[in-house]
Amino acid sequence: MSPPAKIQKVHIPEDKRVICISDIHGELDLFKRLLAKTNFGDDDLLILLGDLYTKGSQCHETLQFCRSLSGRPNVLALRGNADWGTCAYLSETETRWLDELPHIIDAGEWVFVHSGLSARYFTKPEAELFVKYNNFMHSAPAFDKWVVVGHWPVAMYCHGIPCHNPIIDEARRIISIDGGNVIKAEGQLNAFIIEGGQFSFVYVDNLPTYTVKRHQEKSGGRFAITWPDRFVEMAEDGERLCHVRHLATGKVIVVPKSQVWTDADGKLCCCDLATDYHLPCSAGDVVSVVEAFEDRLFVKREGVSGWIFERGNPCSQKF
Repeated sequence: MSPPAKIQKVHIPEDKRVICISDIHGELDLFKRLLAKTNFGDDDLLILLGDLYTKGSQCHETLQFCRSLSGRPNVLALRGNADWGTCAYLSETETRWLDELPHIIDAGEWVFVHSGLSARYFTKPEAELFVKYNNFMHSAPAFDKWVVVGHWPVAMYCHGIPCHNPIIDEARRIISIDGGNVIKAEGQLNAFIIEGGQFSFVYVDNLPTYTVKRHQEKSGGRFAITWPDRFVEMAEDGERLCHVRHLATGKVIVVPKSQVWTDADGKLCCCDLATDYHLPCSAGDVVSVVEAFEDRLFVKREGVSGWIFERGNPCSQKF
């Protein structure tokens, strides 16, 4: 049995702008870019929803920066499943800071938690239930309060058109904000903003950009492979692109070979860049490039990802 969860109760004034960011995963430069994009200042409340410092390229620096930020009266931080003080480079002070982070912030009409709530109300909760609740939106009940979570990249809920922007479920009062930064090939770091009863968001990523040369209508978008149903078999192999058959549905789609792997049990898997969606675009549109091929690119625009087909060998442009 895991230890009981730490719950921090706070009061958020109605006129306060609240900026929520989850799953920074050790990408300090990206995090700083996102804070600048939100124009974060002393009049705002910043809430960090856990998974602060692991998996990325600047792990220790990110932890130090988040710890420094948390010393400000307008910054609150939660503990995620990856925020455990087991890394050799952590000092005793840093480990103690992580151990003391709350698992839940209870702010009246708002609840902030890394991964989800195991029940409609939380009484005598165990910490483990709140830091690693996978696939939360699949089984979550409806809540009387708004519940804001990270942890599970929102694209994992998208079975047709992959999208990395926050999901707002008004019926159940759940907001899921993890853009898949570091975890997903086309992921992004989201900032979800609550202001005057209105919701908005901004995001940043580390992907290179490309200017589209020609118009393309949208098509497909009826199918995408997600993590829970990631198992496939090879239908037609290729050097950089291949056809895989999705075992759960029997559907066959073209995917980058770089995104197909074999798990520890010897099962073939694919869940990134695995969709039949052709992204609508016009000449002059600027998109973020995830992977480029001789006649097509897998790209993202406004948080939505899919394929575009370009003449003129887009691989010749440096990305």
